[in-house]
Amino acid sequence: MQIALSSIRPGHHPDAPAGVVNVRKTGRDAGLDALAASIDALGLIQPLVVVPGGDGYHYVVDGNRRHAALEGLVAAGHLASNSEVPVTARDVDTAREAGLAANVNQSPMHEADQVEAYAELRRAGMKEKDVAARFGQPVAQVRKLLALGGVSPAVLDAWRSGKVRIEDVRTFTLAPSHADQDRVLAAVLKDGRTWSIREKLGVDGSVGHLLSYVGAKAYKAAGGTVVEDLFGGSDVVSDRALLKRLVDERLDAECERRAKEGWGWVAKEADIAYEWSWSWPRLKDGQRAFSAEEQARYDELQAYLGADDDNATDEAIAAAHAEIDAIEAAARIPLGAEDRARSGLVVMLGRDGKIAVQQYVVRPKDAPAKPEPAAAAEPEGSGLPNALVERLCDTATAAVQATLGSSPTAGLVALLAGALTADAYAAPMKLRLEGVGGAQAALRDKEAFASLVARLSAMSVDELLVVAAGVAARGVQTLYREHGSKPRPPSERPSVQALMGLPDPSVLQAELRERFDGEAFFKSAPKAVAVAIVGEVLGEAEGRRAAGMKKGDLVAYAVASVLPMGWLPVELRHPGYDGPGSARPAEQSLAAAA
Repeated sequence: MQIALSSIRPGHHPDAPAGVVNVRKTGRDAGLDALAASIDALGLIQPLVVVPGGDGYHYVVDGNRRHAALEGLVAAGHLASNSEVPVTARDVDTAREAGLAANVNQSPMHEADQVEAYAELRRAGMKEKDVAARFGQPVAQVRKLLALGGVSPAVLDAWRSGKVRIEDVRTFTLAPSHADQDRVLAAVLKDGRTWSIREKLGVDGSVGHLLSYVGAKAYKAAGGTVVEDLFGGSDVVSDRALLKRLVDERLDAECERRAKEGWGWVAKEADIAYEWSWSWPRLKDGQRAFSAEEQARYDELQAYLGADDDNATDEAIAAAHAEIDAIEAAARIPLGAEDRARSGLVVMLGRDGKIAVQQYVVRPKDAPAKPEPAAAAEPEGSGLPNALVERLCDTATAAVQATLGSSPTAGLVALLAGALTADAYAAPMKLRLEGVGGAQAALRDKEAFASLVARLSAMSVDELLVVAAGVAARGVQTLYREHGSKPRPPSERPSVQALMGLPDPSVLQAELRERFDGEAFFKSAPKAVAVAIVGEVLGEAEGRRAAGMKKGDLVAYAVASVLPMGWLPVELRHPGYDGPGSARPAEQSLAAAA
């Protein structure tokens, strides 16, 4: 049977009926945190043995430590006080004997053995609902137990021996096969990086919002399969490319529908420049001049609010603010059809799996051109021009921002490091959102505090880490001038190198190569620099041949021969860079590229 936790009291409670005792007097509180963690993860597997009292309460004769752990979960907010738990009722005459027998004869059973036993029942043909009914457990809880018991024998053995934790076993349930679990287990036991299990399984990124938008049913109908994350809400899909295609198809259809509303253009967020959200302007409502009457009343209200009258009530002040807002709203000229025709709309997919739009966005090519000051000519030499170093810093900034947004743990580390540094001005993390576009993005944050608390409180830890990584990305700025001196490239600043070493090296390298404008680089770099690069990547003979070329031919040759090798300039390299010119000999790099 199951009864509400709020109606259960420990056996040593002063109101317990005569004969009801808690025979365990020593060590009642020992190991309660671990026991509570186990119950939080697995549920109350072993029922409490209770005796009903005449006051409406049930008193525990076996399971007082479990009861104390449950109460701890209630206090921590992990469990509702009226939650029902499985119990076995006994009469008062046998209470002391039952409590003594349970404590003397018990032999603790490891959770791995328990969940494996549940899984054996399922493999023997018992349905989830039958297992739940037999053991007094909710079906949802039984599904979790079966998932844990269904991991590979090697993972269960590692759990028994303490080499992995229950949190790790939960992650292993996301693997598509025992072979994948065993492969990753062997790797983490060798390198000790159990925190990287999710990454090694290839399930490091959440697709929950994508799957929510498309719908699991539609995704499965298209040929995909879904592994449900029973513990964290980060479901795993078998074919990310298929899911992305289905998302794009739906977003394209949404764009087509929105285009009929009269916008000058409509685009998906993924199809426009990365920096659109902070660098592209928005059209704003117009404002007519106040009438004489409106202006007089507006000035009167402003004077009232600025008078600092001690007798003014909160209601009167609020009413004055409301009237000012009403006057301003009445004079506002809303954007209309002509404004839609000269601007556009961006369609975005939010982390909640719902469509969001940004209206009246102006593309740079549609905005009035601003004259740019002519760049001062720099002398030919062996170093890079300042303007080129700045562009390289911009490339590094954009690449790190893109990779931190998809690397939650790295983003959180960057966020905390930026918060704790004593050199906030020069550090590459700008925690006051002073990174590229960070301040502008912050100005558009309109969600109220209470609303944020409610929304973020409902997220899992993994989802909160994704949010933290997104905030960290908005704080990145690798360009820094010390007291007006020349800009230093990313490779010469240890702080920037430390930051660039946080994301996955291969992902960051792909972002850098995609964003790096190699042709513009070789056009701007001095000829001597370009010749040295050709020699570094293709060998001394090719370097000597390049030295005899005209600058235009040299640029074309470098673009065609050097860039396909995955080369990046020294100034843009990061700790994980493995292209030509890295720590490996050039011959090895060329062989790897071939």
